[in-house]
Amino acid sequence: MTLMLPKRSDGPAKPGGASRRARDVGCAIAILVCAEVLCLTSVAAQGGAGQGDQNPAVSEATPAGWPDVTNTGPPKDLVLKPSGELVVTEPGTVISGVDVRGSVYIKASNVTLMNCRVMSSGFAVVDIAPHVSGAVVQNCLIDGTGAAFDGTGNQGIQGQGTFRNNNIFNVENGITLLGHNSVIVGNYIHDLRAGGTPHYDGIQIDGGIENVEIRHNTIINVHGSASAVMIDNYFGPISNITVEDNLFAGGSFTIYSDASFTTHPIVGVSINNNRIAPGRYGATYFKNNLPIYRGNRTDGALLIRRLNLGPTDMVLK
Repeated sequence: MTLMLPKRSDGPAKPGGASRRARDVGCAIAILVCAEVLCLTSVAAQGGAGQGDQNPAVSEATPAGWPDVTNTGPPKDLVLKPSGELVVTEPGTVISGVDVRGSVYIKASNVTLMNCRVMSSGFAVVDIAPHVSGAVVQNCLIDGTGAAFDGTGNQGIQGQGTFRNNNIFNVENGITLLGHNSVIVGNYIHDLRAGGTPHYDGIQIDGGIENVEIRHNTIINVHGSASAVMIDNYFGPISNITVEDNLFAGGSFTIYSDASFTTHPIVGVSINNNRIAPGRYGATYFKNNLPIYRGNRTDGALLIRRLNLGPTDMVLK
């Protein structure tokens, strides 16, 4: 079943908060790494297609270009059809070209959400039920609105599935995994913000998870706390997590693999060939487990300066 295909023209709570833990047109972020603190300062942007637009023309993210505002989200020339909250219960449904004001709840298997804008201050902007398999969220703009009180705007995407080429912002956590067998590729996760006492993570994997691929994403956390990627054993064991060829910045430590919460093991974590702008205290925090860690470089700040990050007013001083 396909819904609303228009024509082209021109998660679980954790201690310390509700989860685990706008913009001026024509701005970009200049990045300095100084005294082990990632400092992100807004400066006037110069040149570049789609500057100052969260919804530019899109192409598939490729190894030749890091995800940013130019190659994530729906196509700029796609006219989106307005909609309220969506609850999807029919397997195989395809939702494309919709401007959703409210959350999308996916409660059936093999559902695809693509080329959409979804704006919600609910707990999760896109919420995939734990029993669901085969969900795909692709080329969507996902806005959690930076909600003003705790328990809202927490997760950009919550659940499990294939998440590709999305532009995710104004949330506490960009993607929170709740099930096995997920692929996270080509996403741009940035401008994390939420009400209450947020514990910001770009991607959050809190245990009871296996078989995850995290590849060629751009994740920027300017807050100097939490992470770009959080892997921990809070809710169960972890196995077979691949983190490769990503561009990460910020957090307290940028990448965590922390098996100190419970006795559940973390095994099979591989973190290779990533480009990192280290967080407040460093690039990695590994405890009670030994991830494979090869070919990673701490030159991420230089690469981020070359991206078209779109409008932003997020500043860490």
